[in-house]
Amino acid sequence: MKLNNQPVKPVRVPPTRFDRVLDLVALFLVVLLWVLTIKFYIDAPEKVPTGFDAAGNPRGWGSAAFYFFMSGMGTFYAVAMFFATYFPQFINMPVVLKESTIVPQSALMIRCCRWLNIVGLSMFLFILFQMAGYQYEALRMDASLFVAGMIGSVFLMLGFIIYYSVRISRVK
Repeated sequence: MKLNNQPVKPVRVPPTRFDRVLDLVALFLVVLLWVLTIKFYIDAPEKVPTGFDAAGNPRGWGSAAFYFFMSGMGTFYAVAMFFATYFPQFINMPVVLKESTIVPQSALMIRCCRWLNIVGLSMFLFILFQMAGYQYEALRMDASLFVAGMIGSVFLMLGFIIYYSVRISRVK
């Protein structure tokens, strides 16, 4: 028997309709990531930017195959987040789960992972567009917009984690 203040592992909670919508949005973003990668690769010059400095300017150049590497990283991220929603015992949140409220707490943890999946995939798309901006003039964005978008994505992820951590810890 566990005491009431002993931590427990999260449980799998069936997804709600909204959770399924979030999963479909993430799946759409993965497909979009690959469609754009193939389109950008077909039209790519020999060298594409592979790294950017703090001002958003390219600091490294490499093969056009880097588009596939970037999409592969995005897909790996998405698979890891989908895995976390189906096996929530592997999620590491800074919250102690209680046996009496394990289901609502688990549901909130899984919802947080779904949102983080969407934000992370959006960040990979943002990087892909920044890379492609050097071969398509219409996609070129201001370097400050790129840096603000990347920093904003990180803060958005942290915001989701903090918001859901507080909500999870307050479930009674």
